[in-house]
Amino acid sequence: MKGTVRKIEQDWRRDNYVSGVIWGEDGYEYRFKLPKGDVSFNEDDEVLFDEKDTGGDFTQAINIRPATNTSENTPDSQSTPIAATAQAVNASENTTTVPYYNPGVAKYLTDPNEMKSICEKHLTSNSKEDKVIERLKEVLYIATINHQYMGNNSFYPFCIIGTTQHLKRFIHDRSEFLLVFSYFRNKSWQQSTNQAALRIRRRRDVAVRRPCVNFYMLVSNALDLIDQINKMKGGTEAAIIPFSFEEILSTQSQAELINLINSRFEEYYYENNMLNEEGPIGDDSLLFGDRGKIADAIVARCKEGKYSGIFGLRRSGKSSVLRAVERRLMSESIKFTHVESRSGLENVHWKVALYNIAMDIRIATTGAAQGEMTRDEFEKSLKLNSTREDYNREATSRFVEDVKYYTKDEQLFVIAIDEIELITYNTASSSDWKSLEAYKAFWGALRDCGCPLIVCGVNSTINEKSRIIVGDNACDNPMYERIHLIDNATHTYLPPFTDEQTKEMINTLGGFSNISFSKVYAEINHAFGGQPFPIRKFCSFIYDKVKDLRKPGVLYEVSMPTYQACLDDFNRSSNGIELYNTILEHIEIYKNEYRLLVKLAHAPAQYRDITREDITEIDHLQKYGLIEYDSTTELVSFRIKSLQEYICSISDKDPEDMDNKERRRFVQDGVEIIEKQLKEHIRRYYKITGQARGISVLKTAMRKHSDIIHGQRGVDVNALSFDEFFDIHKVQFYFSAIRSIISDNWSQLGSSIQAEGINQERFNTYMFDMNAGRTDADHYTAESMNDLGDNKWEIDDLTMTRFTTAYGELAAMLKKIM
Repeated sequence: MKGTVRKIEQDWRRDNYVSGVIWGEDGYEYRFKLPKGDVSFNEDDEVLFDEKDTGGDFTQAINIRPATNTSENTPDSQSTPIAATAQAVNASENTTTVPYYNPGVAKYLTDPNEMKSICEKHLTSNSKEDKVIERLKEVLYIATINHQYMGNNSFYPFCIIGTTQHLKRFIHDRSEFLLVFSYFRNKSWQQSTNQAALRIRRRRDVAVRRPCVNFYMLVSNALDLIDQINKMKGGTEAAIIPFSFEEILSTQSQAELINLINSRFEEYYYENNMLNEEGPIGDDSLLFGDRGKIADAIVARCKEGKYSGIFGLRRSGKSSVLRAVERRLMSESIKFTHVESRSGLENVHWKVALYNIAMDIRIATTGAAQGEMTRDEFEKSLKLNSTREDYNREATSRFVEDVKYYTKDEQLFVIAIDEIELITYNTASSSDWKSLEAYKAFWGALRDCGCPLIVCGVNSTINEKSRIIVGDNACDNPMYERIHLIDNATHTYLPPFTDEQTKEMINTLGGFSNISFSKVYAEINHAFGGQPFPIRKFCSFIYDKVKDLRKPGVLYEVSMPTYQACLDDFNRSSNGIELYNTILEHIEIYKNEYRLLVKLAHAPAQYRDITREDITEIDHLQKYGLIEYDSTTELVSFRIKSLQEYICSISDKDPEDMDNKERRRFVQDGVEIIEKQLKEHIRRYYKITGQARGISVLKTAMRKHSDIIHGQRGVDVNALSFDEFFDIHKVQFYFSAIRSIISDNWSQLGSSIQAEGINQERFNTYMFDMNAGRTDADHYTAESMNDLGDNKWEIDDLTMTRFTTAYGELAAMLKKIM
């Protein structure tokens, strides 16, 4: 038979094999698997092949050979082109005619007796699911029929459906998608329906077919079906296209059935916003950039017995890559255990953690399930090699021995640990995990157990220090330089997306919602430093702004003015603030890195003095994808400009990095704060102990320090009430006068200050230091001052340090006594 090669890809299970699909001229699909060396054709090539019935749900293509220059075939002038993508946005750029499935059923379903047997095996009895399939095959292609059992008598038949030209308004190539049946006798909505669809997608026999990820059809007998689906409409997961049994079966013609399907697709297909999905990616079709290749490389290292690290910012895609690795391990029947630090390790002692990991390995290697057993009963059924008490006495040696025993029949077993910063000595919140003993013993046991490790986290410091120091204790680092990073040649752990990778991601996900970013993708990528999560969040924000402007059948193109306006709005919105807080959340764990990031945000051009201690932090910040550092000029720029602006808005610039004008303003602002609080301290003290006494003290101060305390013109100081002495429009207390008033009356006004550890001498020193070297400080009052005055007022580094020390001490003291 003659056909066109539709797909060629690496076989997941065998590195030396490739598999693929040939679209036969009869409209059916034929699959093949061949050694690499036997593949002499490419995608879109026309070939001849023989058919081989596999007895399963597909027919195999064998004896594949070129279609040209043979007696069996007269070559056409041009081979049939195959569309490269299923996305609406890219289809708008592709005017090539795209082939679809012909309505009907797969070849193995054409025999009536076989069809009846399969329906009896997989469909719900007396549900009319078979009648629905009979009706749908008139306009769609039924590729497979199967079922998924969810427990508790929850049973979901499903079909893989091939797209026909009747759906070309929505699906622009010859794709397959999922149809799920939900039939229950009580006609109620089943909350497990969505979980069933997810479970079906993860089945190996379904996953290899790669059905469309953005939607599935649901045929249900639930009385409140539409109401339930409308509650989920507009969400971030795959759209659900709902149909009742009755409306499908009641159609009187193909035209009426096609109209029903198209109208329902039009109502639901484009409404979900998959740009805003926040969970780990669970399908390889949604792994953009180089994430799939990274997962392949990690699996290859696991096979070599090596350790791998997946590092990066929070929400940078680490967990998605790890899930992709695990899918590949499953497809190759390689067993593994996935350990979540947050739920499984962070809140237990390290010895208990090792015991639990060993038990998880035993479960994975035996395939045991707890079922209705209690935890104690389940542990006994596992026939573990050691008890908890054994681990309490000698955890590391027991763990190594147990893991080697549990995995002795496995060619390979992989241990994957996520969020390792929660259990690492320098970033853990739990005291148990901060100890040197915990770090050395836990990672030493994992190193010696003989299993390849995959670790995920924000920072790879466990791989970078040869000696671990905790307090006064130190030890050799069992993990030093043992972890292979994703790509040592890149400046990031998980590399940023290129412009083209970002275009593919946001146009694919946006295409599911009938929106395109083809005019602005490069600007979006640059604005967010190629980081996929921030890019998706921003594009989701744009979608929410313009979704009501979309028109049926017309792809909405985001314009440059729309992008620029939305970027400004996003940076001021709760969505933007939440995003930037998310990015910074775990960096704040690493105090030195966060301190440096704040300094760089406020003064990147001034930051030319990179100390040896800062080199590691600079390196990490580059790997995060937050900054670009030029080692020749020692200049830094932010990759995400909006993040830099946000950091500046929530943090103060380090006085060391300020220019002289900025230092003057900083000093002035600090003096004003302290001045107001000290004046309030004086006022409150005499308000309680006696206002007449307070007036006497203030008048004495004015006579003694007439050069630093002045009544305003036209004001009779002798006639002022107590409170009027603190009105700056009537009496001006210069800053040094406040020091004199308190110091001259220390036994009264200084007693509470002294109680907080600041004696009279220190108080006077701090007050002098607050002037920050200004010689004319008594010629203004801080709280009424608008002009910084003498341009010759220079504040050097030592003066600035003394000021910040004085300000910090006085502010802390006043906070306690006020």
